[in-house]
Order: sequence, then C-alpha cells, then structure tokens
Amino acid sequence: MIFINRKCMRPYIYSLIFLLGVNAGALTLDEAIEKTLKTHPDAHAASLRYESAAAASISAESARYPRIDLNAAYYPTKTYVMPVSGAFSTKQSDGFHTDVTGVYSLWDFGRSKKKISAALSFQEGTQGSKNLTASELIEQVWVRYYGVAYAASLIEAAESSVKFYEGEYTRALNMRINGLKTEADALRFKASLLESRDRLESARNIYDKTRLSLALLAGEDTLVTGIQGSLDQRSNTIMAKEYTPELLRQELRERNPRLKVLSAAILQSKALSDAANTERYGEVMLVASAGHDNSLSVYNSYQTGIMGTIPLYDGGKLSAEAQKSRIAHSIALKEFESSERVLWQELYGAYLDLQHADETITAKEGVIEATGKTLRLIEERYKQGLATYLDVLEAQNTLDNGRTGLADAKYQKIRAYAQIQKLLNKGCDNDLCKN
Repeated sequence: MIFINRKCMRPYIYSLIFLLGVNAGALTLDEAIEKTLKTHPDAHAASLRYESAAAASISAESARYPRIDLNAAYYPTKTYVMPVSGAFSTKQSDGFHTDVTGVYSLWDFGRSKKKISAALSFQEGTQGSKNLTASELIEQVWVRYYGVAYAASLIEAAESSVKFYEGEYTRALNMRINGLKTEADALRFKASLLESRDRLESARNIYDKTRLSLALLAGEDTLVTGIQGSLDQRSNTIMAKEYTPELLRQELRERNPRLKVLSAAILQSKALSDAANTERYGEVMLVASAGHDNSLSVYNSYQTGIMGTIPLYDGGKLSAEAQKSRIAHSIALKEFESSERVLWQELYGAYLDLQHADETITAKEGVIEATGKTLRLIEERYKQGLATYLDVLEAQNTLDNGRTGLADAKYQKIRAYAQIQKLLNKGCDNDLCKN
C-alpha cells in the first residue's frame, strides 16, 4: 500500500488546478487573429473604405445610362407678351409648367469609359488596402502573442537568477561568520541579487504590458489570462523556405498588398489622365422632353434632338487639369518604384534573419550548456577557496545572458517569419481577410 502525505501534495494539486483552468480558457493564435480581424477599428475602417469605393464605381457606371429628370415650376405672377393687331401687349397671370426631360450621351470620346475604369481601379486598390490592413494586424497579433511567451521566458530566466544569487548570498554570509569569506563576498552577491530582482520586476512589467497590448488588439476588455503557445514550440516549427533572390523579389511583386494598392493607383491615374485629355473635345448628347403648360391657355409640348457642346475658352482650366492628371500618373509610377525598393530591402533582411536564426539559437544553447557546466565547477572551487566571487559572478552573468539571448533569438525568429508572412500576404490567405 502506498501512503500519500496530503499536506505535501497540496501545492501540486493547486498547480494542476491552475494549469487546467488556464488551458481551458487559453487563447490560441488563430482565435486571437480571428478576434482582431473581426473587432479592430482599422479592419472596420478598411471595409468601409471598400464599400465606399464600390458605391463610387456604381456612380461612375451610371454615366452609361440616360438621365431622366422631372421638372416642375409654378409662378404666382408672370408677364406674358402677345401680339395684338400688329402691336405687342402684356398681361399678368399665374403660370404652371412641368416636363420630363431625358439626356443621353451619344459620344464623349471615351471619357465616361475611362472614368469607369478609374473607379474600378480605385475599388481594386481599396480591396488591396483592406488586405494590407489585415496583414499588418495579423503581424501585430503574432508579435504580441509570442511577445507574451517571450516575456514569460525572461521571467523564468530572471527567477532562476534570483534563486541563484539568493543561495550564494546566504552561503557567503554563513561562510563569513565562520571566517571563510570576507564582507566583500557577501556584499557583491547582495548587489547582484538586487540587480536580478530588478530584472525580474522589469520582465514582469513587460509581460503585463504585452498582455494588455494583445488584449486591446483582439478587442478584449481584460488582460489575456492564458496563451496556448511557447517560443520553443513555434520556433521549432518555423522553417526557412529556400528562395533565390530573384524568385523572392518576384513573389513580393506579385503578392504584396501594398504594391497591389500602388498598382491600382497607377491604373486609376492613367485612366483619369486619359479622360482629362478628352475634355477639350466636348460631348454629343441626345435630348428629349415632354412638357405641360397651364398659363392663359393649356397645351402640351414635345421636343427631341441632338445637342453638341465644345468648350472654346475656359481660362486654361482644362489644360491645367490635364497636366495635373499626367503629373499624378508619373507620381504614382515613382511611388510604386520607391515602395518596391523599400519593401524588397525589408523582405530580404527578414529572410536573411530567418535563415540565420537557427545558427544563433544553436550557439546560444551551446553557451548555456557550456556555461552551466563551468558555473558548477567554479562554484565548487569557490567553496574550496580556489576561485574568487568574481569568477562565480562572471560565469553566472554569462549564463543569464545566454538564457536571455536564447529567448530573444527564438522571438526574433518568430518576428522575422511573421514579417515575411505580412510582406508576401501569406498570413491573409483565409476567409477572414475577404469578409
């Protein structure tokens, strides 16, 4: 029969209950992304801009159809001129007029078609802007989500450091009482203990700030209490896909949402420029109306005809508008070129960081393993009086830096991966980005 000491088991039971409670309500990465895309104001604003662009496209499309207006006018008093016996006489009376007038553009040298094309390009650009917003939000979720795990790793490393310095400080005090160590040993370990406690509080501060940032991003009212994910799990699953620089840059041009927005802006500015260049040619319209008058006598009137307009003088307005649209098109081309260069530099830098990340992680793990063994040897030598407290402090400081550096290397690998996903619009290949 096995006997269990309930008092000794109580802390483990509490820990098990806590872990089960956290995991039951833990927030997964996909859940955080879903909540962010559904609740974040930037995502809503991007959707509204797309709806506005779609309405603008419908408005531009209306130029293909005739316009029909109903006009009505009533005059309580109006002067009428009538010929009577070879002379003109006037008479005051009220008057009422109503008519239905229709106007249809027969030919405007393709101007309406170009404006419709510009509106559709603008709509396509707002769809790209919507995807860009979603990609940026997804990257922010990745950074904050694993930022919480990163801060937790910093806390773990700091707690280990505090525990070590507490033990060394206590040992140094006892050895000083026995005359084996000096006051300098105890004071130096005390100073390191205070520094490690400060690092622990700073790590906890970062942890709470990141949790709050993630909660606000996902539209949560309270701090995120549970995270289903760790730096080790995610960094181990991320693999750097092999690319040549040419293929990587080509994929950037084809997939990047920012470049898609700028490409749509180029098409829009070109269509508007072409439309502005035809303004000086005027327009040919079909005009028809049917009216009814009730003034002195009652009669109906009808008219149908073709009307053409050609602007002869406008003070240089049309020429200036055409020049303005051509410049806008040139600016759009240069903005695309400039943005493509900046994005390529950003993407290639992130790609190199991701490729180098595993080497850094392996190096940090080697430092931790070697320094841990060294520290244990130096501790024994210190107890025997064969090493100084400075040797112990140096070894522990190297171990602390290795643990922090390992967590940072894994976090930077995840950030580089998230950045690549954003730049290549791969984090947005789901239905959430299309709704």
